[in-house]
Amino acid sequence: MNRTMIAVLILLLAGVPSCKKFLDTKPTDFFVPEEYYNTEQQLNEALAGVYSSLTTVATYGLFMSFYEVTGTDEGFYKLNTAVPHPANYNILESEPKINNTWNNLYDGINRANNLLANINKPEMDEGRRNVIRGEALFLRAFMYFHLVSLWGDVPLLLEPTVDSRKVNNPASPSRDIYEQVIKDMKEALPLVNDYTTNGTPVHISKTAIQAMLARVYLKMAGEPLKDIAKYAEARAWADSVIQTHVHNLNPDYQQVFINESADIFDNAHKEVLWEIDFYGNNMGTERLGGRWSIYMGVRNTDKDVGYSYGYCGATAYLYRLFQPGDRRRDWAIAPYSLVGNKGTVRAIMPPTDIYTRTEGKWRREYETVLPLNTEYSPTNFPVIRYADVLLMFAEADNELNGPTAEAYNAVNALRRRAYGLSPNAPAASVSVVSRIDLAAAGNTGYLKTVTVLPVTLSGGGGTGAKAIASVSPNTGKVTGVGITDPGTGYTGIPSVTIGEPWQANTAYQAGVQVFNGNNLYTVTTPGSSTTTPPTQKSGDSDPAITGAVFRYAGLKATGTASIATGTVDVAGLDQDSFRDLIRDERARELCFEGLRKADLIRWGIFIPRMKEIEADMTATMPGSLKYAVKAYTNVAEKHKWFPIPLNELTLNRAMEQNALWK
Repeated sequence: MNRTMIAVLILLLAGVPSCKKFLDTKPTDFFVPEEYYNTEQQLNEALAGVYSSLTTVATYGLFMSFYEVTGTDEGFYKLNTAVPHPANYNILESEPKINNTWNNLYDGINRANNLLANINKPEMDEGRRNVIRGEALFLRAFMYFHLVSLWGDVPLLLEPTVDSRKVNNPASPSRDIYEQVIKDMKEALPLVNDYTTNGTPVHISKTAIQAMLARVYLKMAGEPLKDIAKYAEARAWADSVIQTHVHNLNPDYQQVFINESADIFDNAHKEVLWEIDFYGNNMGTERLGGRWSIYMGVRNTDKDVGYSYGYCGATAYLYRLFQPGDRRRDWAIAPYSLVGNKGTVRAIMPPTDIYTRTEGKWRREYETVLPLNTEYSPTNFPVIRYADVLLMFAEADNELNGPTAEAYNAVNALRRRAYGLSPNAPAASVSVVSRIDLAAAGNTGYLKTVTVLPVTLSGGGGTGAKAIASVSPNTGKVTGVGITDPGTGYTGIPSVTIGEPWQANTAYQAGVQVFNGNNLYTVTTPGSSTTTPPTQKSGDSDPAITGAVFRYAGLKATGTASIATGTVDVAGLDQDSFRDLIRDERARELCFEGLRKADLIRWGIFIPRMKEIEADMTATMPGSLKYAVKAYTNVAEKHKWFPIPLNELTLNRAMEQNALWK
């Protein structure tokens, strides 16, 4: 949406009907409908107000984009505290976080209801009026979809709530809520613009609605409704997006998320159909940043580099789902930690150190709005991507027909991209460099001020593999070698060279480190090297012989590469095996995008999977992090939904608590 309009709206939000007790009292600080909605501009401002309900801390500003990620089989809440928290499954009905989310969603619904009730007031172009109507209808439906998914049976309010006499609103059955969601979305579909007309994924488009309809129908096909007839609708709506040929996969997986942080709209590929728009650093007049990306990522206390709490830890279960060469793993799960002064030095972690890793999809180093804020970020959140559309199509198609060529093609396009290949070119397998292990011997004398060393891989019959090595600022040792590109086509083990080799007739500056043979040297006096390399094992070289002075520093680090072959295209699976693969593929592709818990619940495997993670963590997690196991011990059947907030039960005497929370 127009960001200037949003900024103005933030100052006018008191003028859009809303209240903390949205179901019971008339607010005292708003423009009554008779005084508002009189112009097209006011309608657009009111629409921006509906959108802004999805940017609050209690919605996508933090809760629905972060807390719905942790406490699943992909991520855990990385904070050693006993404080009650939804991600730790130890909350009560009085928990303020869920109360705020409930309130903010209903507040957004009430804004949509007010807008829809007054949509015909101003004289304006009917086409533009219909666009506003359609977006408001969809947003109301979308917020109800979250309410019914998170709480089950909830009040269904389709008219503005401004009268205290309407305080008691009984819950409507979940099926009725879903049917209203479907009705509103279908009514909105012909009214809104297409993606090309909008020009960005910030406003709702026709294809975004089609994709969301597929998501809603998939949810209805699973738990708790188990209306398996809805798989046909889910398949049809996902296919309707595919058949428009408007959206494509960005050939570079990581670029999708770099774009989100850099505030770039990828209109070349249009992979993101709809995203929640955050903007700026909250230091000027436009205070439209979100907090969710501050909680994600690698912990970093340097405000100039990009402060992050690092609260989203990756599970070993998720890490092990990725095959060798799947480039999504080391982007979605950061392969490094940040150490040194204020956490500015990247330390590559060995493959055995899994639980130290955190979510890495969105990295603050790509933000372009400076200075960086320690609490707010302009990074946008993708609500639905074309990748999800392909996976939804494949899932629904498999449930209806078993594995088909169309379903395989949808999944395989994602898998090809994951291995750095063209999404559209068939590929059976790929042989890659899968890891590099440091040798126990050598590895002494590296400068503590040199934090990253180049790594050269050669031979092995393949191409493209790249890696970097990190040096500890505390010990002066190479602590890890990370593969930044696994390459392809390797039939043998490539040789690994860590650091810069000495070269003849080269100008060297003081402080540069080079190796010759197994020996490591530091240039202490600058100059041009001769054709005679340093070979001494102590002290300085003779400049008359070597040109620059090379001081013996120790023994160089060495490493050994391993190669592996990963399956790219899948075929020949039975229905059950393909179902399992699609579920795993959703974790690999969509991890940390706030979808996993809802997926596990609709598949009917939420509790068994959580207990599986509990056992895995208990057996494999280091002692310093085992506090996280408690969340998986706590989780029970009732946690498929949140409790109805205590504030709501107190104000709304027609509501009852969810059965398992009584």
